[in-house]
Amino acid sequence: MKNNFRKIFIALAVTLTLSVTFTAQAFANSMSSLDYHIELQEDGSGVITETRDMYLTEDTEIYIVMENLGGSEVTDFHVSDFGEPLTYEPDWDINASREEKAGKYGVVETSDGQELAWGIGEYGEHEYTITYTITDMVRQLEDGQGMSWQLFDGRDNINPEEVTMTITGPESFTTGDTRIWGFGFDGEVYLEDGELVGWSNESLSDSNHITILMQFLNEPFQPILSLDQTLSEQEDLATEGSTYNTSDGTGITLAIVIIGLVLVGVLIITIFGGSYKRAVKRANPLIKGRERQKLNEDQYYRDEPYKEGSVTDIAYLLKELGKGGMEPYFNAFMLKWLKEGHITLSHEETGRLFKSEKTSIQLEETPPFTDEFEKRFWEILESSANIQGVVTDSELNEWAQKNYKKIQDIDVDLPVKSKEKLIDNFYLEEVEVSYLGNLKAQVTKGTEKGEELFNHIVQFENYLKDFSLIDERRAKEVALWDDLLIWASLYGIAEQVAEQLKDFHPTYFEESNISYTNLYMMHIFSRNMSTGYSAGVNASSGGGGATSFGGGGGSFGGGGGGSR
Repeated sequence: MKNNFRKIFIALAVTLTLSVTFTAQAFANSMSSLDYHIELQEDGSGVITETRDMYLTEDTEIYIVMENLGGSEVTDFHVSDFGEPLTYEPDWDINASREEKAGKYGVVETSDGQELAWGIGEYGEHEYTITYTITDMVRQLEDGQGMSWQLFDGRDNINPEEVTMTITGPESFTTGDTRIWGFGFDGEVYLEDGELVGWSNESLSDSNHITILMQFLNEPFQPILSLDQTLSEQEDLATEGSTYNTSDGTGITLAIVIIGLVLVGVLIITIFGGSYKRAVKRANPLIKGRERQKLNEDQYYRDEPYKEGSVTDIAYLLKELGKGGMEPYFNAFMLKWLKEGHITLSHEETGRLFKSEKTSIQLEETPPFTDEFEKRFWEILESSANIQGVVTDSELNEWAQKNYKKIQDIDVDLPVKSKEKLIDNFYLEEVEVSYLGNLKAQVTKGTEKGEELFNHIVQFENYLKDFSLIDERRAKEVALWDDLLIWASLYGIAEQVAEQLKDFHPTYFEESNISYTNLYMMHIFSRNMSTGYSAGVNASSGGGGATSFGGGGGSFGGGGGGSR
């Protein structure tokens, strides 16, 4: 009898635990999966099919924002739900009731573009298939063709737990002729069987977006619209900062008391909806990304924001702003070694009839390493150097291509080790919050000095970028300007700062170990390391690789929206 009672209790507990876990979604609109299938046409247009698996409990319609189209147009819009076509309503009224919108879809004209909308109908599960065509997704560039498009914007949207995508063309995409990047989310994109395939590794949040950059060296399209850009310029613009945030909280199993099981379960189901969010909000989690930047808009910090250790200590915070990363850190350390005399650079033309440029780094004395990452970055140069200690940009590219896994390990370790150090040094803390009794969640938050540091990091970038303050810096010493350029590298604005510095302080580059030419050459080396790394990933996987947490600048499209 006791054994039977125990089995019944376990069954009830498991059933109730699952019901509590899964009914959390019942109190807010949710999307379990989002799939994109994009067929690029010969004229550069794209036929897009979205499949959205959703569970809806509120509002009257779903809408997709189509703005920032850059001359493109949206046509042939259709919606179906579980395969049943909805009826087009030419005069869409966003204020109509849920019953009036049921089974219908329409277009809302806005001052900046359009909104594609459709009625929710009955609350509960839906599988929406949305098809539409966007003209001129592919643009003609000066030396090739490219598509830089933001498909989805997580801000104030119903964010999917899982994203998959496929992009096809009029002919197969090859690794030799097609370059691909993904921005704004944690995931991967590859070339597979002549198509781009991609997926997310984590649920998307409000600070995520999905932006895809494809470049076509063989120019397989006949686009109507063009951009006054080269492939390299488009790539540079796309890799400039944007944000990627990950979620901090994870649920833990609920223990259930036997007396009043069903009654307690019903009560929990009733109040579960906002409990988790309220618990996390009460803990004052770390504000990241765009929100952190907005908090510090038009505010300036006029000194290096972190002097207590290596700049790699703050990699986690930079990552949460869409800054830092492998290439900026490599560039920053090369500038540091150049300043300290551990490397020298040379740039020369070779050949008589057919001239070519050769850039090289001479390794001098090994630096006293400030931390493990400086040592690991130095080993990249050391391993790619010849017996005389000379590294050329092409040799660095080749080494990075063959040893991409070592670079990948550094890229992964940077924010992880940084977060650990920030916690150890009391800039961050992880607290456990409770909701609904025994459910727990881990929340990352800033301490008082951690909040100050994060704000100073944002404000210091504002200071470097706001050249109306340039006269205020005139009195600074050359050595301090060297350090400012190193910091500017971490923000991805070193060349911008150097250009202004050259104009107002022409003698700086004569007095410093860092010349303007050297700064440009450092950029070439870090870019060659990065492209070699990408090529190595491409060679091993058929194209693409891990997406970038930030980036995606210069893209068209929008993909915002949600429910209302």
